[in-house]
Amino acid sequence: MADATSLLDEGVMLTTAVISACAVFGQFNEVSKYERRPDNIEPVNWHVVDPNVATPWLQGEMQTAEKDRDRDYAKALLKRLESVELPIQKELSLKDAIRRALENSYAIRVQSYLPAISTTAVVQAEAIFDAVYFMNLSKDVRDVPSASQLAPTEFDIFVLQGGVGKRLATGATVQTTLQIQRQFIDLQFQLLNPEYTSAFTASITQPLLRGAGLDRNLAPIRIAQKRLDISRQSFQRQVREILFNVEQRYWELVGARRQVSITARLVSDFEKIYDYLYKRRDFDVYMIQLSQTQADLQTELANFYRVLNDVRDSEDRLLALLNDPELNLSEDIEIITTDFPSAVELKIDRLAEVQTALDRRSELLEARWAIDVARLELGVAKNDALPQLDLGFTYTVDGLGSNFDDAFDQVTQSDFMQYLVTLRFEVPVGNRSRKAEVRRSELEHAQAIASLKLQIEDVIREVNFAARAIDTSYLQIEPSLQSAEANADQVAAIIARAERKDFLTLNQELGARRSLALSRRGLLEALITYQVAVAALERAKDTLLDYNNVQITPIAE
Repeated sequence: MADATSLLDEGVMLTTAVISACAVFGQFNEVSKYERRPDNIEPVNWHVVDPNVATPWLQGEMQTAEKDRDRDYAKALLKRLESVELPIQKELSLKDAIRRALENSYAIRVQSYLPAISTTAVVQAEAIFDAVYFMNLSKDVRDVPSASQLAPTEFDIFVLQGGVGKRLATGATVQTTLQIQRQFIDLQFQLLNPEYTSAFTASITQPLLRGAGLDRNLAPIRIAQKRLDISRQSFQRQVREILFNVEQRYWELVGARRQVSITARLVSDFEKIYDYLYKRRDFDVYMIQLSQTQADLQTELANFYRVLNDVRDSEDRLLALLNDPELNLSEDIEIITTDFPSAVELKIDRLAEVQTALDRRSELLEARWAIDVARLELGVAKNDALPQLDLGFTYTVDGLGSNFDDAFDQVTQSDFMQYLVTLRFEVPVGNRSRKAEVRRSELEHAQAIASLKLQIEDVIREVNFAARAIDTSYLQIEPSLQSAEANADQVAAIIARAERKDFLTLNQELGARRSLALSRRGLLEALITYQVAVAALERAKDTLLDYNNVQITPIAE
């Protein structure tokens, strides 16, 4: 495949060649001067010329024309071509349009936040294993009645507790706690009053079934990371689609502007013949003949206004994609396209293009990662469906004294120790909720696999369509050009061989000129279709960004 730079440079070269197209419009005059294309003019651009290029030449023709009819023809045609002009004019190349879209497109800006948002989900999933520091402070003062001298009635208890807890990747929860307590009670048999106690506790609870294992506990992080990868590919896919739309709208505008020239030439030719017949209405032209010619003229004139409106619509669609503050959609801005579709043949290896698409296409990468996400979620669901069986172990060292220091010293000496081992079992009766979750995850996993297979088929079909569109549109260019050339020769031959300009001869010329305009429109359509098809193939392979030398950077993650 040819690279983007060479194709665009070729388009600029072809556009430059149009400037020398001094004989671009057929005249109702000598055949050798006005009806045949000079040898030094590129044939494609002679048939489909931009109004911005033709206008200066017509202005020169008005100054140098020797006959009034030639001057009037150029003046009428110039007026129609100038109707495409707006108060503000801006030349725009395809590269410039792509740059402006990348810098200003609201759609790209919105999508660029997705990877950064997904990154926060990864951080949240990882934060599950962050250590947690805690501290509790309480003071309990009570005065309660008692029926026994062995039971206190007044309490003044102060408790300070602090520690750290952490969840491990195995599913275990570990925690260490240091507690200091001061207690005063109105009991005469109390040897230490107030008494100070300290306790250091270390505990661990390890799930053995539900919630156990690295796969189960690291799954949320892996899922979040996969979704981050998906969001990055989604962002790239959105940029790809926007760039393709920009290219499509750009070439659409190129075609619309040149349609104005083609239609304006046809209307001017029809108008000139009608004026000739009108002047002879009192001699050898019947009213029905004049009415028929006027009907044809009005039909083409209505078509000219439709084509002119197409230019305005194409400009608005392109500007809406660019969102450039310098090209305000609310202002009357004429976009003068400076690039012309390349007619360079591209040699395509369809199998290689398909393989590139299967390797690069973002939708396929997203679908594969979606399968990974579904598989991880299925593993989580299966683990959560297991019975709960947790093994716990708690180790405590106690201390007692008449003050905080004495109580803490006993803790450090490990004079008083406690051990506690627990085993907790739980299973829902029927376990229907968990089983339904497993079944749902299995179905979603199967759905993700089927979706990938469907996307593969869609990508292959899209590449095949794009490749055939390139071949077909390229093959149409040469026949369309030859048709336009042949119709131009036919028009010239009718004018050159006409001994007298009667209605039949002029009607034959009208038909020939209409055929010429149709051929030129077909040529222009083939050129535009070919250029769009090239971009469509790059889009189908997901290499459109590389094709246009575009590197994207989302919002900082």
